[in-house]
Amino acid sequence: MFGLLTSLAMFACSGDKATDTSSVDDTAVVDEGCGVEIDETYPALNAADVYYLSNLSVELSDPDETASLTLTDGSGAEVAGEVTVDDDTLTFAPSAALAPSTSYNLNVSYCGSEEPAVIPFTTSALGSALDGGNESIVGKTYALDISSGSFVEPAGVGDLIGGLLENKILIGITSVENDLMTVRGAISDGSTTDQDMCTETLEEFPSADFSTSPYFEIPKEDVTLSVAGFTATIYGLEVTGTFAADATYFGGGTLQGELDARQILPLLGDAGLDAETPEEVCGLLLGFGVQCVECISDSEPLCVRLVVERLVADETGVELVPLDADAIAASEECASE
Repeated sequence: MFGLLTSLAMFACSGDKATDTSSVDDTAVVDEGCGVEIDETYPALNAADVYYLSNLSVELSDPDETASLTLTDGSGAEVAGEVTVDDDTLTFAPSAALAPSTSYNLNVSYCGSEEPAVIPFTTSALGSALDGGNESIVGKTYALDISSGSFVEPAGVGDLIGGLLENKILIGITSVENDLMTVRGAISDGSTTDQDMCTETLEEFPSADFSTSPYFEIPKEDVTLSVAGFTATIYGLEVTGTFAADATYFGGGTLQGELDARQILPLLGDAGLDAETPEEVCGLLLGFGVQCVECISDSEPLCVRLVVERLVADETGVELVPLDADAIAASEECASE
């Protein structure tokens, strides 16, 4: 189940089906009459695949009390939203979802400039209604690879955590009714998208809120990944995302939950990292600036908060098979394993 640790220097960042070109603007915008520059933006200049539910941000080289952000559509009309400032970073949160496949301009004023710097971008197609209606996703299975996303928490060691979890989380849609989406959970066979036929499916996954289709929210549930003698539970797992109009994938996905250092411990040892107790695991993480927090399972300060954004999950083409302990026990293949 668990693969080798990936390099800490790698940072996956794909939030839509297409390659994400919208995360960093590599060309700093400079006002020659001021020492402040625009170091980084989301979206990047002329990005063409921005998620319609994204917040927009600009990181300056230094804090600037005069800095502000506005968002305008293609006609020049201002889009409502709230601007927050955190040191040298400004964030614009739209009051409502942006329109899919639509052009916008993020306008950045700083150093008291009369004319703002303009960052044009276009939203992706995500957010468009499902072509066949909500029923078009019933029976489909989507493979969610945690390591494919952008780790917000734990910052700095997200790739390390993601590299421990080789399995994909399989999400099968069993029904859609009255704004609720019923799902079945499973794990993949290793790093493939095939269902692990020797692991029970999660039949009591809470129904997802589908009232703003094609966007969905799956509320908290504990999900245990267990293969080849190793187990790790993602506690309080929450998943959100938006289905593409043709239902072949969902993008803009987020995953939140927590991992217990007591379960990570044997995996780190197997990977060659020096930690003999859960406390030492937390000590290793603290060296990267990651603080262990109280576990939701028993309040022990031994858990790591997991927040992953910009996830993409492709349809597997195969409907999930419900499996319980009796079915697995009767399987000769599972018995031999």
